[in-house]
Amino acid sequence: MTAGSPHPVFEPRRPALLAAALFAVWPIALSLPMLRGLWLASPWSDQYTAGYPFQAWSAEWWKRLGHMPTWNPEIFGGMPFVGSGSGDVFYPTWLLRLVISTPAAGNVSFFVHYILAGLFMYLLLRRLGVSWAGAVVGGIAYELSGLIASYPSPGHDGKLFASTMLPLACLGLVLAVRDGRRSGHAVLAVAVALSILGHFQLTYYSLIAAALFALCLAFDPERRLPTNVLIARLAGAMAAVLLGFGIAAVQLLPFFGYIPLSPRAQGYQGFAGSVSFAIPWEHVLEFFLKNFVGARDGYWGSNPLKLHSEYLGLPVVALAVIGAQVRERRRLVAWLGGIALLFLLVSLGGATPFYRLWWALMPLVKKTRAPGMAFFVVAFVTALFAALGTDRALAGGRRATNRSFMIAGAVVAALALLGVFGQMAIALATGMSAQLGNRAGIASTQQNAILAGALTSGAALFCTGLALELGARGQMRRFAGIAVALIVGLDLWINARPFWSYTEPYGKDAVTERVAQTRLPYRVLNLPEAYPGSALMVFNVPQVLGYHGNELRTYDDLLGGKNEWRNLGVLPLWDLLAVHYVVVPAGMRGGDSLPGFHRLLSGVPVTGGMPVNLFERTAPVRYATVVPAAIKADSNQIIPTLLNPRMDYSRLVLFTPDQAVFPAPVPQLPSPSPSRASVADWIPGAMRIVLEPPPPLPSYLLVAENWHPSWRATVDGAAAQVLRGDYTLLTIPVPAGAHSVQLAFQSRADRVGGWLSIASLLVLAGLVASTFRRERVSVA
Repeated sequence: MTAGSPHPVFEPRRPALLAAALFAVWPIALSLPMLRGLWLASPWSDQYTAGYPFQAWSAEWWKRLGHMPTWNPEIFGGMPFVGSGSGDVFYPTWLLRLVISTPAAGNVSFFVHYILAGLFMYLLLRRLGVSWAGAVVGGIAYELSGLIASYPSPGHDGKLFASTMLPLACLGLVLAVRDGRRSGHAVLAVAVALSILGHFQLTYYSLIAAALFALCLAFDPERRLPTNVLIARLAGAMAAVLLGFGIAAVQLLPFFGYIPLSPRAQGYQGFAGSVSFAIPWEHVLEFFLKNFVGARDGYWGSNPLKLHSEYLGLPVVALAVIGAQVRERRRLVAWLGGIALLFLLVSLGGATPFYRLWWALMPLVKKTRAPGMAFFVVAFVTALFAALGTDRALAGGRRATNRSFMIAGAVVAALALLGVFGQMAIALATGMSAQLGNRAGIASTQQNAILAGALTSGAALFCTGLALELGARGQMRRFAGIAVALIVGLDLWINARPFWSYTEPYGKDAVTERVAQTRLPYRVLNLPEAYPGSALMVFNVPQVLGYHGNELRTYDDLLGGKNEWRNLGVLPLWDLLAVHYVVVPAGMRGGDSLPGFHRLLSGVPVTGGMPVNLFERTAPVRYATVVPAAIKADSNQIIPTLLNPRMDYSRLVLFTPDQAVFPAPVPQLPSPSPSRASVADWIPGAMRIVLEPPPPLPSYLLVAENWHPSWRATVDGAAAQVLRGDYTLLTIPVPAGAHSVQLAFQSRADRVGGWLSIASLLVLAGLVASTFRRERVSVA
């Protein structure tokens, strides 16, 4: 029983085991379609359009190369694979893809982390002195909180991984800073490393929250520490955080090295871009009532789209309110309440003046968007308060609170049945800009969903109060806590169900089988999204576009702007990019014939069921070209020149002024070089190109692959320059008589990051071994 409580509180014989079982019940119920071989993804999910392609492609090439591929030639003309931030490519569960299918590995990753999120929260709460029932309620409230439980809908497994690690990081801080245990350093380092390997932006938020929590622990007046001990413990915690950064360096260093070359180099489209996908004010009522603003096609709010939920759980919020009033923990509550308020303001973005200050002062924030994702910290604090509230409610003597829960739940249910919340939604939607479309019409169609959400939320709060009241009366005194945990879990599970969508994993079709017969390298132009996102990567088929979000900025500029691709219709540009195939949705206007291409397949259904036409170039595609001359031109003039129909890419290459090359004067446009370039060997990030016959004069080898400073070249075994020609493409000066050019992507950031991660893992192993030996000796 809890010390000082008038009634016994249920404490099982194997508390952690039973708690883990309760945390597993809800993910199991949500994961049953996995047993039929279905994949936790949907056509609107990032798993469908990017996660599966990135993971399947990298696993296949890992098996071929014996290491993670560092260059991705499959989308957007090529980009660093690790450096560009291609998902959680070094997160430990990625290794599952080497032994089981990528969809199955993704299913397992989601399933396991929901259990871990609840379990880590439970362990933290127990360490903070919360009862078993309170800790279970807190664990369930966190793992199934709307934002976290709905991660499968947008396919954000990396966000789930990072969210899972926040309570583990706080547990490490309790052990290290408050209790002075060395094991806390290892726990903290692991939590930080896994969070970074999961999602950078969520790690940013987690580290700020954890730092504030560490200060709360360090300056506890009831546990005053000598100054030297306090400094040592905080320094130890900081060292553990740095060790976590070191472990994750294999992914972190390449990413930060790549930012200057990415679309986010100058920030994410200013303040307006950074506050995009924040939480608007009309979402706030959904913190308490399911379905209020809806999701996907049923979303009527002011964001462009919404694939998730922000429901905290009405019973959870009610318990959290009680927990925030626990006098003996008022200092902890004040600190955590401040953290929750901070991240609530962050998640609201431009809806309050605060974010302007945050955006101006905080490092790296200008390079981010979607501050609404910071709401997971609010969910964390709310779940912790709910655990404290559960303890307080179960301690007895709070009959008025129990009755207020029942009355409030009944009132919410009654208002739902009267349609009050539905009419509120229509009123809010009506006041929105006409540019957003008929939002009021969408809200009108969602009346039943809004009613059901509010009704079940109210019913859950009523049942929570009833369970506590019966416990106080003695009818179910020992099991009131577990009843509350089950009610909270059921309420949140009902909310989570629509966000766990399944589909069949996609596979080969007539188009991919035909295209894959062609010897690489070449590219496919997928118009317009006949295949979803980067799906062709699964079949090792490079394409002109794809789905990523952080491709090379120069490539975006060449094609006419990110996500606009205004220049994509310029057919000569297809020559420059080595387009050999074009996939066009059947029936698309102008899609029956293409100049310079002949139709191979007609009306063939592909992934997603869309019928398409497949076109192949009539003449062989040129992936590499020997160009006899070059000039330097103003950066603003190069792209317009390349788009000019009279521009002959085989006779002249254009350099920006920053390129360290000094071409010979070009008094008149020369004839094309008699030398022909052919690719003799090719794998991602390495190629050998043969020049036959050798060029009679000094020339330039123009390759239809994006330039990056980590490319290295040799010409007949001698080191050569690697330049950025025609605004974004690899260009190598070759002397007269050159026979072959060898190109390799050799990223120093990848290499240094890998060695730093290995060294950090060795330090972690030593820390764990010394901690085990020390604690074993102290126990003996």
